[in-house]
Formats: sequence, structure tokens, C-alpha cells
Amino acid sequence: MNISYKKVKSNKTILSFVVLYICMQTAVSFSQGYLNFPIDTLVRDSFYNYRSMVKFDNSGFIHSVNTRQYDTPSNTRDIFYRTNRSGSMVTTRITDNNVDDNYASFGFDNGGNVHVGWERRDGSNNFQLIYSNNRGGTFMEPVWITTGGLNKATPFMAVGRGDSLVHFVYYTFVTGQDNAFYRSYNYITGTLGPEVSLGPAETGSENDIEVAVDGNNKVHIVFSTNVNINGGALKYFTNESGSLVEVPTGLSANAEYPDIVISSTNVVHIVYRLATDKRVYLIRKPSGGALETPIPITPPSIGNPAYWRAINTDDNGRFYMTYQNSVAPAPKGFFLVHGTGNSFASPILIFEDSTASYSTRGSSSVAARGNGEIVVFFDPAGLRNGVVISDIFMKRGMLNLTGITQVNELASDFTLFNNYPNPFNPGTKLRFSVSPSQTTRRITLYVYDISGKKIATLINSYLKSGTYEAAFDGSFYSSGVYFYKLSDGVSTLTKKMILVK
Repeated sequence: MNISYKKVKSNKTILSFVVLYICMQTAVSFSQGYLNFPIDTLVRDSFYNYRSMVKFDNSGFIHSVNTRQYDTPSNTRDIFYRTNRSGSMVTTRITDNNVDDNYASFGFDNGGNVHVGWERRDGSNNFQLIYSNNRGGTFMEPVWITTGGLNKATPFMAVGRGDSLVHFVYYTFVTGQDNAFYRSYNYITGTLGPEVSLGPAETGSENDIEVAVDGNNKVHIVFSTNVNINGGALKYFTNESGSLVEVPTGLSANAEYPDIVISSTNVVHIVYRLATDKRVYLIRKPSGGALETPIPITPPSIGNPAYWRAINTDDNGRFYMTYQNSVAPAPKGFFLVHGTGNSFASPILIFEDSTASYSTRGSSSVAARGNGEIVVFFDPAGLRNGVVISDIFMKRGMLNLTGITQVNELASDFTLFNNYPNPFNPGTKLRFSVSPSQTTRRITLYVYDISGKKIATLINSYLKSGTYEAAFDGSFYSSGVYFYKLSDGVSTLTKKMILVK
């Protein structure tokens, strides 16, 4: 079998080669697809509807919370909740007052009840944390999680997965030094936990501090110290060891907009934007393991990714994130990125306002389940009849998870990635990386059947450092389990794939 490869050119020439070589000196260009799902209008009126957050429950129903206000007066802000549990999207107004309510986040307990946390001005005009749930059928009278003292800012809330605790994180917001804090609340006993200081930090923008709870009811917190306009140190705390302690991330500056989500297998996913290159990076942490090396999940020079309200993983551990961009050369719109391992799809355009109905873009949010089922909420903004407005739209469908490209242009490790698609019929692609230390060794990539018999040789040559992709055609083989083995004569990596006809 003859194997050929060629460096990817910057003009995106289409290569018809069995193996694609991505030279580590070649930067990845922006390449977009379009999320061709039907678009549903959830809210379109004379109000500013924004900061929408969406989640799937265990039954696949959609839930969301958002802020709504009239024009620019902050005292008109209220919190709204939506769900399609009845078959159609039904809206519930959680708050109805002349007080500023904002920054809502939510989660589910094991019974599927909805818990919501947000911030509200108190009688002294300071922001405090508020909490409610619908365990009694309707949302109860809110509980004050914090009272008195200093302003609180950009709060976030998560719900335990088997206990009766909700967990809150937030900043103080004063002239001078601010701090990050954590506090829990037992919604059965009504008991507030102690207010725990996580150290100096300043509030910045949409994503400042977030909390998530894993399947073992362990807490994970991420935030940026936001010491200047370029963000700050990335801080991560967890109580996996029993007490809440900081785990160093290795990032001491320029981290912005951190977010966190935990997969069904308890893998922690942390994202942040790096101020110096405006790329979004992902850090993973297996349950009980160490933080892994950050990887970029958006290509360079694509604009300015910002304003994500919720990230997610599906049941197979694939990671999903949305963002908005308002800077050329990328289109000014909302985007989706997704991927596993070190392989991520190029940003997919969700929405671009070709009719100029909106002058700007607000936040976006994504929820995922199954194997690629997603729902995306996004809220473009502008003026309507002289009033500042923002509408909320939804797209929902199944993603085609084939054709994933890699945004990491540097191959630093001897790595064998998962084949895609898997299961497959009749063909699949096998991707691997070669480090500079291996360029003097012969690289082989073989395919074996379930009995251990070698049935195909895909690679058998000396390769330059970089990332490669080989194709395996199963047209002449029967359904079943096959193995592909990568070796440099010193180390060997083996993975399983399934042919289904």
C-alpha cells in the first residue's frame, strides 16, 4: 500500500491523499460550517431578554433561565424560567418587583426539581445572593444566601447530585480590594454554610467565577483574579481531598472568562480565554487525577470569542461550547465548537445577522446529551422603536460528528487519537501525532482483527514531526471489533474500533 502525504497549504487547497500531514509550522486558518438546524423564536418583544442559560434534564426536556428588563432601567430586571416539559415551551416569571434581579443560574436535584440562584439589590441598595426552587410545584419565596455588608457580584450556583446542598460562588464588589467567596445552603434544613474566602479577586465581566459538582458530590470552583484589563491568574479549588483547597493551574496571568462543567464520568472541563492571543483553551481533569495541559479549542486569528453562559458535554464525553464574536476577520455572529481529546471541529456558525436587524450580540449557551444531540440558545440585541431590545432564539438537533479537524498545530507527544467515526461503515479515519524525538524511528500503523491477525498496513515509514491521518476501508471485512496499533519501535499504542454493517 503506497502512503502519500503533503503539507497543508495556507490557501486551503483540498488534498485528496490517504494520509494528511499537518505541518507543525502551519497555523490553522478559520474555516466555518453552518449549524443548519431550524431556528425557533423563544422571545421577541420590546424587552431586553438576555443572559439565557439552557440545560437538558435527565428525560431530555429543555430548561432555561434568563434576565429580562425594559430598555435600560436596571430596576426593571426580572428572572424568567422556561421549559418544554408539557410539550411546548412554557414561561414562568420567577420575580416580579421593582428591584434589580440579574445573573441567574440553575440546576437540578436527583428528583428533577429546578433550583435557581441569582443576585438582587437589598434594602441598602447592595447586591446580595438570592435562591429559590420548585420542589413544591411552584417556585418558593426566595431565600437570602448573603445579607448586609458589601456588594456581591457575578454569582453562580450548582446543585449537589445526591445530597441536599446547593453551592454558590461570588465576588465582593467594592472600591479597593475584592475577594472571591464560596458558600453552601442545605435546602432541606435551611442551614447556611460558612462564607469561605478563596482569596483576592476582582469581578470582570460575564464569566468571572463558576462552580460545578461531580457525581461524588465534590465541589469544583474556577475563577480569574482579574487583576487588570487582561484578566488574571486562573484559580481552581476542589474538596476532593476532604477540604476545599487550591490546586495550581500553572496559569498566573491573562486568563479571562473561565467556565467549568463536569461530564457524566466525572471528568472536569475548564475553559478560559487567553487575553494575549484571544483563543479559548480547555483544561481537563480526570476524577481524582491531575489537571492536564491546556489545549486551544479555537483557531488563532478568528476574532474575539466572548459571552458564553453555559458549556456542556454529551453522554459520550464530547465537549461543546458556544460564543459570540464581534471582531473581523471571522463573521460577527454566534459560533459552536465541539470535540474530544485534542481534536476539535472548526468553529460552526450558528447565526449571523445578514438583515442587520440587530446591532450587537449578547450571550449564548449550549446543552448536550446522547451522542451529539444539542440545543443552543443565543440572544442578539439592538434597537426596536427606539428601545434597547434583545431576543432569544433556539436551535436544536443532532450534530454530524464526522469530519472533525484538529486545531492544535503542534504535535508534542506520541499520541494515537480515537478513530472517527466509530462505529463505522465502511470507512473510518485514524489520527496520530509524531514528536520530534521520533523522527529517526520507523513509524508503523497496523490494523488487526479480533483473533490478532494483522489485516492491514496503513503506515510503515519514517515521518517528520506533526499530525497525520490515515484511512481504513472496511468494505471487504465483516462486522466486528478491530484493533489499530501505532508503534515507533520503542513505544506502542493500541485502540479498539467497531465495524457495523
